[in-house]
Amino acid sequence: MLAKESLKALGGLGLLSFGGKYIWRRVFEVVAETRSSEAFVALCLLTVAGTSLLTQKLGFSDTLGAFLAGALLAETNFRTQIEADIRPFRGLLLGLFFVTTGTSIDMQLLFREWPNVLSLLAGLIVIKTLIITAIGPRVGLSLQESVRIGFLLSQGGEFGFVVFSLANRLGVLPLELNKLLIIVVVLSMALTPLLNEIGRRASEFVGEKFDNEDRTAEMENFDLSEPVVILGFGQMGQVLANLLSTPLASSDGEELQYVAFDLDPSVVKASTKLGFPVIYGDGSRPAVLQSAGISSPKAVMVMYRGKERTTEAVQRIRLAFPAVLPPSLLVHIGLQWKI
Repeated sequence: MLAKESLKALGGLGLLSFGGKYIWRRVFEVVAETRSSEAFVALCLLTVAGTSLLTQKLGFSDTLGAFLAGALLAETNFRTQIEADIRPFRGLLLGLFFVTTGTSIDMQLLFREWPNVLSLLAGLIVIKTLIITAIGPRVGLSLQESVRIGFLLSQGGEFGFVVFSLANRLGVLPLELNKLLIIVVVLSMALTPLLNEIGRRASEFVGEKFDNEDRTAEMENFDLSEPVVILGFGQMGQVLANLLSTPLASSDGEELQYVAFDLDPSVVKASTKLGFPVIYGDGSRPAVLQSAGISSPKAVMVMYRGKERTTEAVQRIRLAFPAVLPPSLLVHIGLQWKI
């Protein structure tokens, strides 16, 4: 019976992953072609709700379903636009999450078992920091980066609440131990700002003591967050991208880093296959640029056809990034160039 239920659950998850990767992606492409932000957000919420319901029917938690929905959406070309569209919901839901988290703390148990709480809390932070720091260099991070990330990720995660809730429902853990572990996870999450500061200072200390060649690589990759942004990847956008890819485009003889944005899924798909760094999304929205990891664009090339749309994009960019001044802001309207 157990084997049958396990096979059923695994088969359901496999079909869910397959359908999300190949079928649901096509649904997103159809909705994206409408260029309706409301329909796009509604489809994202429907994906999360539907996946959560399916995993619950398979015997898993609805939280796992939401996690799988996020993983499936992250594999599509629409992840940047999705992240920007759900940003208003994220703050609200995160606030509700921490409210429910705070109410789950048993204060009497905390004061009564504070030595055990501190011991478990210290053990959790130390063990996770050491593990992440040890793994970092094996995946291409420097020791300095590994230490910083190790401290930053050393706290417990929200999936701990899911596990503890399931353990409580199945009677795997005693009720008091369950509450104690929840307290430890909550306190570790509350210490995240402090751990971030400790990690920063520890990484600086490691950087001074173990200065290595990673600093050179860090300097080489510094401008990746400050690329040239191309809004609209039509014919002229592609011409501009090819121009930026030539050594003659920059004064030092190196290729300029650029990222293009377009709201036509077919253009994004075809351009990505050709090797162009094109992202689906409205690049004139600062939230979309931030979701793509762009903190301060070196220049913005607006390659839209419509005059009204171009003017609106320019106003958004100038308001969000005042440092991007002409001639860094290049506007293309029809077949005329304006600097």
